[in-house]
Amino acid sequence: MRRFRSILLFFSLFIVFSLGILTIGIIREPKTGPEHLTRQAETLPEFRRDNSSIDFSGFTFTPWDVKAASAQVKVEEKKAYTIMIYMNGSDLESENGAATDDIEEMLEANIDADLINLIILTGGTNYWQNELISAKECALWQIRGEEIEKISGIGLKNMGDPGTLASFIQFGLENFPADKYGLIFWDHGGGSIAGYGHDEKFNNARLSLLEMEYAFQQGGLDRNKLEFLGYDACLMATVEMALVAAPYARYLIASEDLEPGEGWDYYFLSELNNDPGFGGAGLGKHIIDYFIEYYLDAGLYDEENLTLSVTDLSRVGLVMGAMGQLMSRGSAHLLENQGLSFKTLSQKRNRTKTFGEGSPRDNDCDMVDLADMANKLKDLYQKEANDLLSALDKAVLYTRDNSEINLGGLSTFYLFGGKDDAENTLPVYESLNMSPEYTDYLYSFASHLLGSPPGDPAPPPKSGSGKTRAVQLLQDDKESLLNVGLAAWKPLPGQDDHYYLAALQYLEDEEDPQNVTWGESWPFLAGQPVCLHQINSSEGGDIYVIPASLNEEDVDIVVYFPLCSSHGSVLGSRHEDGYLIQKGLDKIKKGDKISFSYETAYFSEDESKAMKEWYHSPEIIVDEEPLKLEKRILSEDEGWLFSYILTDVRLEQYYLPLVRLLLAKFDAKWQNYR
Repeated sequence: MRRFRSILLFFSLFIVFSLGILTIGIIREPKTGPEHLTRQAETLPEFRRDNSSIDFSGFTFTPWDVKAASAQVKVEEKKAYTIMIYMNGSDLESENGAATDDIEEMLEANIDADLINLIILTGGTNYWQNELISAKECALWQIRGEEIEKISGIGLKNMGDPGTLASFIQFGLENFPADKYGLIFWDHGGGSIAGYGHDEKFNNARLSLLEMEYAFQQGGLDRNKLEFLGYDACLMATVEMALVAAPYARYLIASEDLEPGEGWDYYFLSELNNDPGFGGAGLGKHIIDYFIEYYLDAGLYDEENLTLSVTDLSRVGLVMGAMGQLMSRGSAHLLENQGLSFKTLSQKRNRTKTFGEGSPRDNDCDMVDLADMANKLKDLYQKEANDLLSALDKAVLYTRDNSEINLGGLSTFYLFGGKDDAENTLPVYESLNMSPEYTDYLYSFASHLLGSPPGDPAPPPKSGSGKTRAVQLLQDDKESLLNVGLAAWKPLPGQDDHYYLAALQYLEDEEDPQNVTWGESWPFLAGQPVCLHQINSSEGGDIYVIPASLNEEDVDIVVYFPLCSSHGSVLGSRHEDGYLIQKGLDKIKKGDKISFSYETAYFSEDESKAMKEWYHSPEIIVDEEPLKLEKRILSEDEGWLFSYILTDVRLEQYYLPLVRLLLAKFDAKWQNYR
C-alpha cells in the first residue's frame, strides 16, 4: 500500500502553498450561456469530424459472453455513478505490482457501495502480484467498500482486441444502472499514433484510437454517453483522442506526458462519498489535485513528468478547427518560399515542447503541446495562433503540471524526430480523419524534412564528417542550424579513423558557439563518461536520458540534476516497445549489468569507410546503490579528442574535425577549422 492519508495532509498542503511552491492549476469554468456560444461560433472555426465514413471492417473483433457473466450479477438498483476500469496489467503488474497497488488504494478509498458501482476487468499480464487474481484468465470484479468480490471469469481474452473492450462496456451498462458512467483505461499509452495498451499474453497487443472508437460504438456508448473518459496511461491527452471520444463522453481526463509508474492516486474515489453526483469536470479536478499532491507529498515533484488535464469534449472541435487554420498558413508558407520557410518552421518545431522524448535511438514519439506550438508560431501567424490558444482555453477546463512552461493541456502529433518512420505514422494519422488542413501540413512538412519537396535542392551528403557543411552552418547558413553540441570523442577499438561519442553537451540557444569553455564539466555515471539528452525541465532541475543496455535490453537510463549542482541522481530505466513508451521506471539494482551506448562517427576523406552505428561499452556490474552520477573535469592524459556537432533543420548531423586539446588552455574558435 503506497500511502495512508491523515488529517496531517491538510496541514502539509497548507504549508506547501503558503511557502509558494507553485504548480500550474487554473480552473476555467465552462461558459454555457447562449450569448457566449454565439460569439464563440463567430470567432473560432469548428471542425466537425465525420466518423460515418470510417471503415472498421478490417479490425479483429472478438466479443465475450456478456449474457453468461451477467447471470452472476445480483440485480442492482440505479446508483449515482458506475465507474468501469479496464485494467490491462501488462509488465507494470508482472514486474512491479503497480496494478495491485492501485487496487489496494481503491479498497482503502472505502467507497460507499450503496452510491457507487466500481467494476474492474483484469487481464493482460503474465503474473499478478497478489494471491487473489489469476493470470490464467480475464475476470470481472466489483469493489464494495473495503472488499473486492469476483463477479465472473470470462476466459483468457486479448485486452488489445476491441471486442474485449466493447463487451466490458456493454456488461457495465446493462448490469450496473447509474445516473453517470465513467470509464478508466489503466496501462501504458502511446498517444495518437500508438494508442493504448500492452497485453503480455497476446504479443503485447494494443488498441489504436480507431479500435477504441469501434469498441465505444459496439459497446453502446453512442446511446449511453460517458460522463468522463479517463486514461491512467501515458501521452493520451491528445486532441485526436479527444475528438475520437467526443461522441461517447463529455470529458476527457488524461496526461500529455509520460506518467510515473504509480500513476493516479485512487484515493480520489473517496470524494464520491461526499458528493456522488460529481460531474466529470468536478471529479476530474479532484483526480488531478490528488495526482499532483501525491508526488508533492512523496518528494518526487521535480523528478517526475507530471501533467494532467480535464477537457470538455464538446469543445474540441474548436481546437482542431483552429489547428487547421493555423497550420494551413504554414502549408502556404512552405509553397511560397520552400527553402527559408521550412527552415523557420523546423527551428520552431525543434523548440516546441515535446512529450515522450528519449535518446536519439528512440526519440520518435513526436507528441507536442498545442499551446506551446501556438506560442512558437505567434510571431508568424498571430491571429491564427491566438485563435488556437483561445480554443484551448475554452476546451481545457483544468490542468496542472510541473513543466517550466505553461502547458495547454492537450497535445497533437507533429512529425520530427520520428521522420524515418513517416511512411508508417503519416498514414495512421490520415486514417484518423482529422482536420484535412492539418493533415496536409504534416505531409508537406514531412516532404521537406525528408529532403524531397518538389523543386527543392537535394540535401547535403549524409556520410562522413561533413567539414564543409559544418563550417557553412556556422558561418553562412545559420538559418539552417538547429543546435550546436560540444562533443568529446574516443577512438573506436579496432577501427582506424572511427570514433565513439563518449560525452556530449548542447549549447543553450543564446550561447555563442565561437566563445565557449570546453572540458570543464562533463557527465559521468558509475565512473564512465556518458551522453545526456534532456527530456524535461522544471523549476527545481532537469531530467535527462542516457542511452544504454541493461541486462542485454536497450533502455534509456533516466537521471536528474538539480539546478546549479554537479551531482545528480539516477531515477531508473525505461524501455520502448515499438511506438509505445514505458509508463514509469524500472529500478536499477545490485547485480544488474549495464553497457553504455555511444554513437559513432568517421573522420577521414575516404567516404567509402563511413559507417553509422552504436558502440556498446564493456559491461559493468552494478555493485552499489545508488549509482554515482556527477560532472567532472576531463583529464588531459586520457587522450580526449573534441569537435563541434552541428544539427541542421533536417536533423542531419555534421562534425568539424577532431582536435586534441590542452584543456586548461583551450580557447579554440570555429574559425580554426577553415
